[in-house]
Amino acid sequence: MFQQLIYDLMIRAYRLAIAIVSPFNGKAGKWISGRRGWREKLRNNLNTEGQKVFWVHAASLGEFEQGRPVIDMMRSEFPQCKIVLTFFSPSGYEIRKGYDKVDLVTYLPLDTRSNARDFLTIVNPSVAIFIKYEFWFNHLAELKARSIPVLLVAGRLHEKQGFFKPWGGFFRKGLSAFEHFFLQDKTSAYLLDELGFKNYTVNGDTRFDRVLAIQEEDRKFPEIEKFSGGHPTIVVGSSWPYDEILIQKYIAGKRPGSFKVIFAPHEIDKKRINEFINRSPLPAIRYSDISNSTGSESVLFIDSIGMLSHLYRYSTVAMIGGGFGAGIHNTLEAAVWSKPLVFGPRYKMFREAVDLVENGSAFPVESQMELDEILDKLLFGDSTIRELAGQMAWRYCESGQGASKQVVQYVSASI
Repeated sequence: MFQQLIYDLMIRAYRLAIAIVSPFNGKAGKWISGRRGWREKLRNNLNTEGQKVFWVHAASLGEFEQGRPVIDMMRSEFPQCKIVLTFFSPSGYEIRKGYDKVDLVTYLPLDTRSNARDFLTIVNPSVAIFIKYEFWFNHLAELKARSIPVLLVAGRLHEKQGFFKPWGGFFRKGLSAFEHFFLQDKTSAYLLDELGFKNYTVNGDTRFDRVLAIQEEDRKFPEIEKFSGGHPTIVVGSSWPYDEILIQKYIAGKRPGSFKVIFAPHEIDKKRINEFINRSPLPAIRYSDISNSTGSESVLFIDSIGMLSHLYRYSTVAMIGGGFGAGIHNTLEAAVWSKPLVFGPRYKMFREAVDLVENGSAFPVESQMELDEILDKLLFGDSTIRELAGQMAWRYCESGQGASKQVVQYVSASI
């Protein structure tokens, strides 16, 4: 009871903190405004007409991409059912609020007991699916009280989470709401075993299914293909400022026209893009201005959302951003196009990145010198190394498919 009280106070304190900074922070402002009047919005926009409802929750955009192949497959398998998709973060909601494979996209209400009761009364889901490691304990408690099946999909647990601490009884109780855990790895299964949970399946990462589906879409950008022009090309995906500085230093000594660089930044900041273009050692252009290209540019800065996963097809080498910061971004989006990968040293938290390094398709670097050496080798050296790395990347992606199908089969048997 005491831990429940502390949790509730922390949730309300978080809400207060967001409200205080919201006038000065655009993302916080959207977090507040997006949840305003949520009960009325749900009642007005969700008409179930006696149909079964699937509720899928993702923290943000990355988790949505993991859940997306499951959602797409459920839409195909259960066309008569309603699907409600909720986000915690504005970065997921704002980009995917128009997603047409679900019936409603909305924010998850703040995790209070009264909000959880009202949300579940209005939505009345037949099944609830949480993606990866998003746990909201008042919603979970209410789901359990109503005997609504709850699944964790693409789950990944680690020993630093509260479930596995001596004081974590309240959090462990939350895990009992899950009817089944679909896990990415054996480490997560071992941790659940330690707590006495046996209701799990280690079926891998649903992102494999997603990136393979993206490849099959075969979306092309003729203007970018023209920009690349058959030259050796680096695509720097989800780049952060430090990634961009490293590449800027790399290209400083290169001859214009000998190769191309395409930046797809993690966050589109017009001021930062302008500053980079102005100080670029080689001619540079924004994607929004590409129709005005003279053909002499060596650097292209993408200032549009939703392109990256398809851009890697134009790369000779893919550099994955974030490895010199908090951690790298999605490696599978590049690997599925049979491309060798390069990234910074902070990758070991990501199982797929570790696997790609071990099988020889990815190359971690820790300094400017190491980055320069591996890029020269992959771009201008013996093509056999590059081709073999690309082949191993593709095989790794192909071997990981099928997790989404297992989830949907379980849902089908449960309803």
